[in-house]
Amino acid sequence: MNGTEYTTPISITDGPIVRTVDVNKWFGDRHILTNVSIEVERGEVVVLVGPSGAGKTTFLRTLNRLEAIESGEIHVNGERIGEREREGGKVSEISEKSLARQRSNIGFVFQHFNLFPHMTVLENIWHSPVRVKGEKKSEAVAYARELLDRVGLSDKADVRPRSLSGGQQQRVAIARALAMRPALMLFDEPTSALDPEMVGEVLQVMKDLAGAGMTMIIVSHEMGFTREVADRVIVMDAGTIIEQGDPELVFTAPSHDRTRQFLSKIL
Repeated sequence: MNGTEYTTPISITDGPIVRTVDVNKWFGDRHILTNVSIEVERGEVVVLVGPSGAGKTTFLRTLNRLEAIESGEIHVNGERIGEREREGGKVSEISEKSLARQRSNIGFVFQHFNLFPHMTVLENIWHSPVRVKGEKKSEAVAYARELLDRVGLSDKADVRPRSLSGGQQQRVAIARALAMRPALMLFDEPTSALDPEMVGEVLQVMKDLAGAGMTMIIVSHEMGFTREVADRVIVMDAGTIIEQGDPELVFTAPSHDRTRQFLSKIL
């Protein structure tokens, strides 16, 4: 990125930006998440690691209600996500409009970009701030151009996504998420669909975001990146958190046998 400044919304609450309490998720008879509780501080970079099927991506998707939960609580930026607690302790789902407003404050970068193929790169970035948040088009376009410059793609504003490499498309996807000025960024294995030579350009953008103080929760198998950028690594297995702490400590002296088994295969 060219420079480290970006725009984030004014915090609406003190304390952790993310707080989950005993989150449980089932798919049929499979218990995918079991009593998952975490807190993430503002400006913290947290990386979720663990074997395939550990529940990392599912947990990430619950944080903006792409996956509903069976029980527990999820709070982001002081709001309970997807639910409202009523008198007597009863909980009900909020409206789709209210949920869309909550999601607009949480950027999500997927494995497979999900860019709109019929739009130009620039249109992909300014479209949601105008349609969802009601920003003036002129202001949204100006910020979109600024973001493209920061991810090193200012010369690609008027092309369609299909003409870009995978790494370039993922950088556009990051810019698109940032265009909503989120308080929190979620990344679901953002380099897993890329050719090896394209991984570095995406990780560099994420490093720049971390250096600029963006709060991020990342699912990743890039252990070198995790060591360099993460403030904390959380190890998941079978839908539970089995260990967490400073990346260097967890990677060099894990306390859980399952962590040692997992790390022995990837480090």
